[in-house]
Amino acid sequence: MNRSQELFGSACRLTKRLQVECEVSVTLFDDRGSSSSSELKMGQLMPCACFEHMSLTDADSDEKIMNERLKMLMDGVKVKRKAYLGLASQDLFINLSEDQAALKWKTENTWTTAENGEIDLTSQVKTFRTAGDSSAQVIGLDDKSNFEFKFEDAAVRDKWTIAINELLQKWIDDPSQKPKSSVKASGTSNKAEYFRQREEEIKAREKINNERKAKYAAGGMNFTAQIMADRS
Repeated sequence: MNRSQELFGSACRLTKRLQVECEVSVTLFDDRGSSSSSELKMGQLMPCACFEHMSLTDADSDEKIMNERLKMLMDGVKVKRKAYLGLASQDLFINLSEDQAALKWKTENTWTTAENGEIDLTSQVKTFRTAGDSSAQVIGLDDKSNFEFKFEDAAVRDKWTIAINELLQKWIDDPSQKPKSSVKASGTSNKAEYFRQREEEIKAREKINNERKAKYAAGGMNFTAQIMADRS
């Protein structure tokens, strides 16, 4: 590649698309000093191999990044959790379910009976919050930590925190993309814990609904009082 071609390629890499807004004349010189000219008309696109693998919009780039994060969640990761009143730890493998509705976990390398379970992201989780040096907590609707996982390092923990919260936020922004809950008692080895969580979930939702009703009721009473005052 001669010098003029190198310079031209560098210029191309500075932008996703080069569109000429007016009629210009481009002159390229080869290594021997001879030149050749080509004329670009208004609105004409200058083709370049540099654009071949580039995304044309920010939306495309954002979607690609999110898909990569979802793949990371579905591939899963090895973590640890406290066990036996915090005196020991268990090795776990966690991953996002195929329908993106639950975070699945199972014990590994254990000398006791193997355990497994599911965390319902659609109805049990408010946020995924960092804790300590490399841990993350699953915060429920009651603002309490339901689970805590210790990751290999803070970098992996942060990637998972961003990816989970991004998924939760997507459902808030567009409820139509939120999947239906797929968590069942058959998906956990601890049936009693499953039903306990379901009961807590119902209580948490009742609390939220009651607070919402109280807020609207208070607003309605204030509005009625204002109307009566205006009439008097």
